[in-house]
Amino acid sequence: MSGWPDGAGSKTVAAERLRRLFRFFAATQCRGRSAVYEALSEGIAGDDGLLELLMAAPDDQRRPSLLLAAVNFLLASDPGAPLAAYYPVHGGRRPVDGQLVTAFAAFCDAHRGELGQLVRTQATQTNEIRRCVALRLGLDYLRRDWPGPVTLVEVGASAGLNLLVDRYRYRVGGQEASPSGAGPVTISCDIRDGDPAAGILGPVPQITARLGIDQQPVRLADPGARAWLEAFIWPEHTADLAVLRAAIDLATSGPAPVVVQGDAITDTARLLDQLPGREPIVVFTATLLSYLGASARAAFAAQLGQAAERRPVAWVFAEAPGLIASTAMATDPVLAALARPVAHRNALCLVGVRPFGNLPTSTDGALLALADPYLRWLAPARHPADDFQWLPPAQGPEA
Repeated sequence: MSGWPDGAGSKTVAAERLRRLFRFFAATQCRGRSAVYEALSEGIAGDDGLLELLMAAPDDQRRPSLLLAAVNFLLASDPGAPLAAYYPVHGGRRPVDGQLVTAFAAFCDAHRGELGQLVRTQATQTNEIRRCVALRLGLDYLRRDWPGPVTLVEVGASAGLNLLVDRYRYRVGGQEASPSGAGPVTISCDIRDGDPAAGILGPVPQITARLGIDQQPVRLADPGARAWLEAFIWPEHTADLAVLRAAIDLATSGPAPVVVQGDAITDTARLLDQLPGREPIVVFTATLLSYLGASARAAFAAQLGQAAERRPVAWVFAEAPGLIASTAMATDPVLAALARPVAHRNALCLVGVRPFGNLPTSTDGALLALADPYLRWLAPARHPADDFQWLPPAQGPEA
């Protein structure tokens, strides 16, 4: 594919940024998880024409996952395309070879107008419900001091599937986690260097109200919106696609979780203030901070603090360690471990809890686990301010 005309300096700068981003994505997110996306990310990084496809997206949406999902979305309607042969989610069985990037570029050329429209108008949307394991860890930690019911909020909720945390079954470390939901959806997560799985997850508290907040909520009743959500499942992850579809079916079989449109840094406190009841509010985020700049991350933490002036609030997070470290909450002395090397392990995900405001007990913040970003595995913390230096880098996708 051809690049842009000579002299387009701003595009050249943007292309270099995207080139680095795709290579970082290949090395830290794709390696060991998707051979197809690793090869494609490296190939896109070396092709100005492919990089230019993402230039149509708004600045804050210029992410490898958006372009890859847009292609996957269109590929679902064109399973006879040569590129589909590399995608098991579309029935393909061809292993990665030297023709993959060529097939990808040809598909992009054939659908360039449609791809441009998608990246201009759509947003990154994922509902990796395996991250409910992180939410359950946080709920279990808070239950020690907050034994009663809670209100559950997810910021960056997409379709709100994580709000159904108590309706899923869980297999942690190869063992059924008890108690758990009795529904048809089972979430699996491996354990690394931790206690027996039976002690990882406790009972889910009563959830009196649930609310999702997202800039572009996914409406599950819309087949196109469901298809866009499915497009973020990676090519080889057929089991994940089946789990997502089962979770969607579960959500639409009864009252769907309420997800309202809102901005994390301007609307969170207001929306939390509108929630009924007086029980503590547990706010969950997973990779939300990767969409926010440094000042916006601090503003989000301030929103939680503002809401906590009226009602107990705790933040349960599954975020990159360095991004957590750069927020105002990193001043919490219990989270001082973030100043040490764990803050640089950003190919992984830090699971933790940060209470805000005048709480009914002396609940402190805590680091609960270091995990794969998609919660395929987690390493439970050995104490609330663990720096995880005992977990060798070779055991994570960062290696």
